Amino acid sequence: MNLNDIWAEKYRPKNLSEMVLSPTNRGYFENVVKNGSLPHLLLIGRPGIGKTSLAKVLVNELNVEDIYINASDERGIDTIRNKVTSFAQTKAMFGNSKIIILDEADGLTADSQRALRNVMEEYSATVRFILTANNRSRIIPALQSRCETVDLTIDRTSFVKQFLTILEREKVNLEKETMTEIIQNTYPDFRSAYN
Repeated sequence: MNLNDIWAEKYRPKNLSEMVLSPTNRGYFENVVKNGSLPHLLLIGRPGIGKTSLAKVLVNELNVEDIYINASDERGIDTIRNKVTSFAQTKAMFGNSKIIILDEADGLTADSQRALRNVMEEYSATVRFILTANNRSRIIPALQSRCETVDLTIDRTSFVKQFLTILEREKVNLEKETMTEIIQNTYPDFRSAYN
């Protein structure tokens, strides 16, 4: 199977200009890339809205060394003690800073989150963290206070416009009722809409 047959992969944004963002968020992230000044980030929003894609885009746009960890799969304190701390301790090969992406950080245990708080403080001079979460309330306040929190929810108009663009590129004609039903059942989840 070719990944380009899966629209969610085929149309995964590869740079900031391809991301569907609110005007405020677009301006914010363009400024981050332009200045090269990334704070610790907590990206929140529903599944399929582009949190992971944005994290990976930022790493590419900033051209920094990174490590990606799916925190819902590797949620224990050993992940923080071993993988995260080990990566944070090493010297950056290509410049002064590194990024650690903890995808689905709301899946981390409370002990893991407390350990992460300490790592964030200890290595803040050379490491930036991008956490993604579907559920902000499952991130401990101590981590939230160390991050710039960005809600990636977009308006329905932007969602529909992107959905129609993909249909046009793929030369798919849908009945208006079918299109309306898909949009109503999937907004704001791009992945579900494409699938």
